[in-house]
Formats: sequence, C-alpha cells, structure tokens
Amino acid sequence: MMRRIAAGVLFCAALAVPAFGQAIAPGEEGELANFLKPEAGKRICYARIYTPEHLAKHPKQKVTEIGFRLAYYRFPPDEFYPQGQRNYYFALTAKRKGSTRLLTARGECGPNGNSIGCGVECDGGGVSVTRRPGDKILVSLGKGGWIRMSEGCDEGDAVDLEAGEDDREFLLSRLPDSACPPYGAW
Repeated sequence: MMRRIAAGVLFCAALAVPAFGQAIAPGEEGELANFLKPEAGKRICYARIYTPEHLAKHPKQKVTEIGFRLAYYRFPPDEFYPQGQRNYYFALTAKRKGSTRLLTARGECGPNGNSIGCGVECDGGGVSVTRRPGDKILVSLGKGGWIRMSEGCDEGDAVDLEAGEDDREFLLSRLPDSACPPYGAW
C-alpha cells in the first residue's frame, strides 16, 4: 500500500537515501531520469542468479540471487500536489545461501549525484545504485551498509542484509520488459 508522508532525506550507512514518501518534482529527477524516464507506468527490472562456480570463488558471499525493480508512479492531483505527486519506487529481492526464502525490501529512490539512493522507511537501511555499461547496474550496500528485508509485509520475519566481504556490491543485468511486472503487481 502506498502512503504519502512529508519529504525528507535519511542518511544511512554513508548513503543518502530518501525518506519514504519523498515526491520528486518535475525536472529534479537527476540521475533517476537516466535510469527511467518520468512517465506514468514506466518500470525497469534487473536481476542476477549467481552460479555455483561464482559462489565457490566467493565463499563468503551469502547472496545467491538478487533482483532490483524501479518504477515511476504519478498520483492523481490533490490539494497538496495539483499536478499529482511523483515518486520513484523500488523493490530489492534476494535469496541467501541455505534458504529458499525470497526476501524483499521496498521503498523509494532519489537522485544522489551519479547514482540513486534507495531506502526503506523507518530506518530500514538502503542501497546506492549506479548505471554500468551494457544495460547493467551496480547495487551497493557500501562499506558497513545494510538493508532490512522480509518475506512480504510482515516485519516479524525481517532480516538485515548487511555488507560483507563478498556481499557489498552486486552487478545485475537488465531483464526484458516482458519479465518486468507492472508496479501494482510487485
């Protein structure tokens, strides 16, 4: 469920990540517009499944699968946003060694120089995402960073995915548009 909350910036683990509900004014999308044009309904997805060979070379890596989705959403006009509030929402999914659970983190993204910062409300951590050549992105927890993930919306089963020696940065490839579900189906 989407909620509107006053804009702000939360600094988490040396990454600037937007507070939940941060509207992005037209023309202030910055690097976000290079990821995804600010057009209602636009979305983009990236993913990676690590091979057994890769994981053998990186024995301290806990993440076996990871995905990143970004969507642009425009709310209908209201008294506070006559043009309609505009937001960039993200979902990060991951599976870890020894578990079949698909963990998910959701929140919003904001421009952060040459990257974007994506954060989870209520001090749930965040990631920095940078575009890379060849339709790839680099999702980074940064040094000492983390993001709170759970199965669905139940915070009781939350897990903090923390930056580790082999779990700090993840290079993901773009998925075809047909494999990227609409924002409302996340």
